[in-house]
Amino acid sequence: MTLLKKITKSKFARRTLSSLITFYVRLVWLTSRWDAIGREYPQEYWNKNKAMIGCFWHGRMLMMFKTWLGSHKFHMLISSHADGEIIAHTTQNFGFGWVAGSSTRGGHKALMECLRLLKKGESIGITPDGPRGPRYQVSLGVIQIARLSGVPIWPFTYSSTKGIFIKSWDQFFLPFPFGKGVFIYAPMLDVARSSKTDEELRQDLENTLRDLTAQADRYCGQVAP
Repeated sequence: MTLLKKITKSKFARRTLSSLITFYVRLVWLTSRWDAIGREYPQEYWNKNKAMIGCFWHGRMLMMFKTWLGSHKFHMLISSHADGEIIAHTTQNFGFGWVAGSSTRGGHKALMECLRLLKKGESIGITPDGPRGPRYQVSLGVIQIARLSGVPIWPFTYSSTKGIFIKSWDQFFLPFPFGKGVFIYAPMLDVARSSKTDEELRQDLENTLRDLTAQADRYCGQVAP
């Protein structure tokens, strides 16, 4: 049994790991300099407390806890697997809510809970290539949630001058302290008002997230594997 599997089987270990992740995110945040490009796109929604569906790659998850500046509640759609519980506890440590499931797994219950929160005026975050990939490929689930709720999709990403790409299915980017980072936000994707098909919108979102991530890495001098 691998070390990770041993950790995910222990509830105490999962909570301890989530506390360590929380500490590390705050350490990286406080010791690094951060730029923001395109903040005007979500700012209008933050100012008016309007719901959004935040989208970012699974491998760029770590620092996304520091991107939310809205005063209304934000919830993460998280895998119901044991390792998802680690992310769930970390999410709670930053004052966010969470929904068990994914854009492709978790079934009807997760979908209905996301729609309920969005209709309530709260926002959700989704990793559209999670929880198991394929990497950098958007699932149709997020487009369907946006279509049913009438809430726009907010694509964003980050990178940093100091960090490494872990050899995992998602090429997880682990930023180090004392670097210079950047958050890049794209314009909202208004699915409800678009005349495009769900597949065309899915491809648009995938291209946007790929381009954003490449732009953030170039900004920080990073080269993804």
